[in-house]
Amino acid sequence: MFPQYKLWLSNTLRSLQTEFLHLILLLFATALLCLSANVFAQDVNLDDGWEYAWGDSPFDSDGVPLWTKNDQLVDWQPIAFPSDPPARGAHHNVWFRITLPQHVYRDPVFYTSSIDLLAEAYLDGKLIYKHGQLDQDGAGIFAGWPWHMVILPENFAGQTLYFRVYSNYINIGFWGERKLAERVDVLKQITKESLQGLIVAGVTIFIALMAAIFAMLKGQRRQFMNVCLFSLAAAGLVLGDIPAMKLVWDQPLLWNYIGAYAYFLLPIPMFMLLAEWLSDAGLEVRHFQWLWRAHLVFLLVAAIGSVFGVLHLTQLYPAFDGMFIVSLFLLVVSVLLVFKRVRLEQKLLILAYFGFCAVMMLDMAVAHNWISWSSIPVSSGALLFSVAIIGLSFNHYLSTQRRLAKLNISLESEVIERTEQLSAIAKQEALRANGLLFQQEKLEMVSDVIFDLESCHTLEVGIEKIANRIEALCVPFSGVFSMAVPDGWKRVHCWGYEIDSPSFDNTALTKAKFNNEQGIFPFRIMNQQGTVRYVALLQVHATEMLNGYPIEHFMKLLKRAVEKINITLANIALREELQRFSYEDELTGLKNRRFFSEVMEHEIAVAEQNQSPLSLLICDIDYFKTFNDTYGHPAGDAALKTLAALLEQFFHDGNIVCRLGGEEFVVVIPKVKGEDCLQKAEQLRGAVEKTQIQYEGYLLENITISIGISSWPELTPDPRQLFQQTDSALYQAKENGRNCIRLAEK
Repeated sequence: MFPQYKLWLSNTLRSLQTEFLHLILLLFATALLCLSANVFAQDVNLDDGWEYAWGDSPFDSDGVPLWTKNDQLVDWQPIAFPSDPPARGAHHNVWFRITLPQHVYRDPVFYTSSIDLLAEAYLDGKLIYKHGQLDQDGAGIFAGWPWHMVILPENFAGQTLYFRVYSNYINIGFWGERKLAERVDVLKQITKESLQGLIVAGVTIFIALMAAIFAMLKGQRRQFMNVCLFSLAAAGLVLGDIPAMKLVWDQPLLWNYIGAYAYFLLPIPMFMLLAEWLSDAGLEVRHFQWLWRAHLVFLLVAAIGSVFGVLHLTQLYPAFDGMFIVSLFLLVVSVLLVFKRVRLEQKLLILAYFGFCAVMMLDMAVAHNWISWSSIPVSSGALLFSVAIIGLSFNHYLSTQRRLAKLNISLESEVIERTEQLSAIAKQEALRANGLLFQQEKLEMVSDVIFDLESCHTLEVGIEKIANRIEALCVPFSGVFSMAVPDGWKRVHCWGYEIDSPSFDNTALTKAKFNNEQGIFPFRIMNQQGTVRYVALLQVHATEMLNGYPIEHFMKLLKRAVEKINITLANIALREELQRFSYEDELTGLKNRRFFSEVMEHEIAVAEQNQSPLSLLICDIDYFKTFNDTYGHPAGDAALKTLAALLEQFFHDGNIVCRLGGEEFVVVIPKVKGEDCLQKAEQLRGAVEKTQIQYEGYLLENITISIGISSWPELTPDPRQLFQQTDSALYQAKENGRNCIRLAEK
């Protein structure tokens, strides 16, 4: 184990050394490019002349897209900006093309800021660039949002450049710049755009280290840890957006995930900081805590979902942006209501926060094409906010330390006073301890009684268990437990000295008024119609205070105990009542599988005794999962109800229709042969095929069913094999194309 660890550590160090060397070379190249003069051809923005076509091109045997060879195969439409063409519908594939202008370059490239999501570039029918891996259906897995540099041949002028784009994201196509340029100019641009981000990332990481050092001191640890967490998140956000990181390590998806999760993390320390600072002003900050907790849940769900491949960045960004906008709106409203009440440093914090939020909102607007593309200085905003936070936090830390020094002096005297008060309280609590222990023992007994009752299947057994346990709950006081009978009360159990039983006649039994203060507690149940029925009665006679526990408190405890037991008794009575309805399917109103199993045994016995035929029909909705996925489960329920109604219409007069479960139904047909069932089954199949499903005023597509039929003794020698043979016939019907009927084979 130890040698393997050393090998892993050695390989990791070598990889870090290599990446560090790349970073040094990148910075050196950046300096040279920034100092050198631009002696190459000027960049040409490709803002005009774009065309698009929805769908995906077929390919010939050599792998050449036919759309790049024949313009007649597709209707190309002009578009001002090669992104989000009209009438997208359910399309995930689109092609863009542009005729390259007449310009001379030494090392020509096509550069664009980003493409949603995967793309391939073709020139003269040849694949010259691809981002991500597209399968034979033109789809693929998200591979990140990097910039793209397509290397062109020297004779590119006048040729048409085609882009094959796939996106299951809300946007599809290009984003940001699109231009022709020299490769060295593009690299120079990328490195220039990255300088500021590298500096900001370094500064924010330094600020995070400073905040971590301050957090190690005695005071303001939570506040400085929030600053550290925010600075690290800001650094991750900046690193994920630095274009040159693709040159250091060509893993755009990794950098996108770093930037994305840093982006999702940012609101958490921001909301925590506001809650920390505004709580010092005596303001209510629970809504701030709910905000950062909600964002923390989102971050955890996003991280777990992406690790297991359930969620992708293309799904997470819109959801986070919507959540952040709602959180920001609630926060703005809350903060504006208290803005005049906070101190100057807190106002500065709020203004700095709103400034950074404004920058983030602009970046969201550009990302979602709400405004035209432009470079938003998110990194600069994060840096300024971090600097403001660390300055205000440090000032707040110093002022807090001064206040703490003053408070320590007054606290010593308050501690002495508070100690005396606590001693007095301790004496009072000691007097109550015995009473509380007595109460706790009784409450545990109540829990035990309720636990025993939960296993009872009948009300009679439940009352018997109460009678066996009630004395332990009431001792050391005397009592009587009576059961309600048609002509009054029947004494079941008594303890202590004699207590007279209640006397109520049959008519007054349910109208009796019981006095809990005098120790009379009724056990009653209420049915669904609201009718109250008394089933037992407890009488307790308490004469003195016991263990410091007042009698009136004990009576209230018994009252609550009896009320809890009454709820359990009501549940037992309800279970008894529900047992009667356990044979019915709630959705369709048909009998369920449990009923089918029992009735099938009965019908088999009758058929064998009378030597009369017995047939079985099983039907199943074809492609029901697809129907549910298309229209939703409520529409699927409507389809099940429609089929159930048709089954009851076609099969009656001694036939038994049951729902086996899901979309599968069975019909038990006594005294009918299989061949005789075939005609009625065909009528049912035709009626189902012609019946339209209605749901919320709309007519949905028709459903079809597959049917299997078997009969005893015509098709099987053993009636207990009827279900298996019928199910096999249904399987054959599905295998033979569905929407058909099959008789079981002998």
